[in-house]
Amino acid sequence: SSFLPALPGGRAVAARAVAAAGAMTDPAICAVGGGGLLLPLFEAEQEWPRGLRIVLYLFGLFWSFSGVALIADVFMGAIEKVTSKKIRLWNKQLQRHYTFEVWNETVANLTLMALGSSAPEILLNVIDIFAKEFVVEGLGPSTIVGSAAFNLLMIIAVCIVAIPDGETRSIKEMPVYLCTAFFSIFAYVWLIIILQGSSPDEVTLVEGVITFLFFPILTSLAFAADKGYFGGKPEEKKASVISVHADMLPEEWAEAEAKIRKEHGQNITDEQCAKLMTAMYGKPRTRAHYRIAATRALCGGRRVSKVGGILARSLSQKMSSMMSRTPKRVVPVDDEEAQKCIMEFHCEKYAVLENQGHITVTIQRTGDLSVASRVKYCTRDGDAKAGDDYTAVQGWATFAVGQPTFSFDIKIVDDCAYEEDEDFYIDLSEPLLDGPAADAADAQDKVAIGAKKECTVTIIDDDEPGVLCFPASEQTVHSQAGNDFDTHFAVIRKNGSSGEVTVNYAVEEASGKRSRDWDAKDGKLTFAHNQMEAYIKVTIKGRARYDSKDTFRIVLSGTTGGAKFDASMDGGDDKTILTVTIEADQHTKERVDNVKKVIEAQWDKSKIGHQNWGAQFKAALYVNGGAEDDDDDDDDEGEPCPPTAWDYIAHALTVPWKLLFALVPPTDFCDGWICFVCSLLMIGFVTMIIGDMASLLGCVLCIPDDITAITFVALGTSLPDTFASKTAATQDPYADASVGNVTGSNSVNVFLGLGLPWMIAALHWTIKGEVFTVEAGTLAFSVTVFSCCAFICLTLLAVRRRLCGGELGGKGPFKWASAGLLLCLWVFYIAMSSWKSLSSSGGAKCAS
Repeated sequence: SSFLPALPGGRAVAARAVAAAGAMTDPAICAVGGGGLLLPLFEAEQEWPRGLRIVLYLFGLFWSFSGVALIADVFMGAIEKVTSKKIRLWNKQLQRHYTFEVWNETVANLTLMALGSSAPEILLNVIDIFAKEFVVEGLGPSTIVGSAAFNLLMIIAVCIVAIPDGETRSIKEMPVYLCTAFFSIFAYVWLIIILQGSSPDEVTLVEGVITFLFFPILTSLAFAADKGYFGGKPEEKKASVISVHADMLPEEWAEAEAKIRKEHGQNITDEQCAKLMTAMYGKPRTRAHYRIAATRALCGGRRVSKVGGILARSLSQKMSSMMSRTPKRVVPVDDEEAQKCIMEFHCEKYAVLENQGHITVTIQRTGDLSVASRVKYCTRDGDAKAGDDYTAVQGWATFAVGQPTFSFDIKIVDDCAYEEDEDFYIDLSEPLLDGPAADAADAQDKVAIGAKKECTVTIIDDDEPGVLCFPASEQTVHSQAGNDFDTHFAVIRKNGSSGEVTVNYAVEEASGKRSRDWDAKDGKLTFAHNQMEAYIKVTIKGRARYDSKDTFRIVLSGTTGGAKFDASMDGGDDKTILTVTIEADQHTKERVDNVKKVIEAQWDKSKIGHQNWGAQFKAALYVNGGAEDDDDDDDDEGEPCPPTAWDYIAHALTVPWKLLFALVPPTDFCDGWICFVCSLLMIGFVTMIIGDMASLLGCVLCIPDDITAITFVALGTSLPDTFASKTAATQDPYADASVGNVTGSNSVNVFLGLGLPWMIAALHWTIKGEVFTVEAGTLAFSVTVFSCCAFICLTLLAVRRRLCGGELGGKGPFKWASAGLLLCLWVFYIAMSSWKSLSSSGGAKCAS
């Protein structure tokens, strides 16, 4: 073949010829003399009975999946530590320090979070390229495509049916979703272009570099979309109802406020206006939270709290429903309907402040107004109860000839107790004609109740539970050398004291370290009715300080009883932060030089890290991490969940992995970066085992590697993400954490998981004066089929948003039909890809 490189495309032909010759001479991994990177373990293993090896390799593969899920748990914890880093800066406008997170949430999701959830698939490609001397073989690329297909089709199908009937979840950050959705298809179309279009069956250095550069381009565009540089949501801007959302422009806020004040009066307070305008927007759970929770539930690890999301979702839905002020006009569709007298409510939804005393409800008539008519109205309890919250009424709305509307009042009971916003309903029934027309034979055919036959009234409580805050955002305490003492930090309640309220508090490390400079437990403060102040106890350690200063933070979050935080304080609307500075006592010894102080600080920091390192081994040895023996690890309800039978079984199977991964340093060191690097190396090690184990299983089953990749490997690596997305879908008020993260992750898998290794391989072969060969064949066909399925899936989500009001959930038949369609698309993808693989290769290397 020495003359081939001289011909056009000769190098590619030569490379393929060499690869084909190697494929014919190298024994299969499961055959005698064959082998992978780490497996098989024993030379005689390849002579064991085939049936026994199938069972062992299948068990070993899924056991390896549990291992990679566990180390991904550690990896995501490191990412959570890295991306939650906070800094304090001086705000010149507000003349105070302000605490904020360094990482933008969108950038974190598309970089470190995506790497964490897709690390096995990405590393499988990187390791394969280096291990196989920069030649594309085995599981790598097919795993990327197969995992993307399972994520997009099956995970979204599970999320659709996981939502209770009648409820929906929609994408909140639509500009970011549109950006990631576009790239989630473009990434795979780009693969088709470079494999079959611009340079068939090879990847040039330029193509490899461009593929990798799409990763920062995607991140930059998503960041710009998150910041609103591409505008808001067109469908919301065209809506005729008040819709309060996070991306509203100042002019939209002004318009919404004007509508509220016009309807409810100019004298309502800003707080009352805000309650009528907005839903509760809690900070969404991160992908790391749901991934770690799913993995620990599967493997008998320490449970992660689920409290918070459900409450935020229900309040958001209630307030969104309450805001729908403008009714849809019912227009007769033909002459027969136009001749009827139609009676219905003017609005389907009303909201009233509790102290207004009454609400006026209007019934309107359309169609034939030349007759007299009447309709019966009657109130019906919902959350609001007749007698306690409002006065029940029933009666007849009578319309004279030509009269278009009829109004009546309902008394609202104003009490002193704080309550959640409550609903009651008014129903219309028994439409009748009055006067001479009532005696006609067809009288009942000329009168009817319109579409708006039920009206919802929401009572907004005005008994303010108050605003919780610290007296100031900063406070200084002085340590006493050799003497520990307790300091009580006051939390004050202002602008109201109605009812019992609670608030969670957490004491966080900054430069001051727990047990070294201070000691405290996280907990909950309870304010009784009319109680205006409560205290948080922190023990200040009697450390000899010289001239050093250390800080820690006390963070208030998660109020109940309706209490809120002071938006002008550090932390804003979602939380309140007190930064405490510990200074040296004036009677301490003379200062020592700075070098000694730095060394002592490093020693103390290392000591705390090693204490947590020991705790990792304890968590690895006990079921559910030994949570039942640790008071600090109770869930948010105060009681730990007892281990189930599955917890014991899963723990027994995975305890070797847990002990191995306990060797990874905890996140105390270098803000989590050491844990990040070490856990990434561990994932690489387990990924090598998965690659060999999957190849062995496919070999003994006579299944080609690409079929093994899109089935067994894709399923195993995506299982924790499935449970994580399902939990996110049911607990979050929006679908971003379950749908948006899938599209972003699928894009990153190509740009990083294929772009990085292919760029390196292309550079390697370019330096040697040869080309980097990537056979299009089955890979291009699989990518094409997936791209078509992905387009149908995203189109379905857009249709569901239009028809159901959200991408997830909806009514039973349509919900299950949508999930069934996605399941069929996934089965179709697997079937077509498998058919192409078998017809192209004519089979696979397998055990004799």
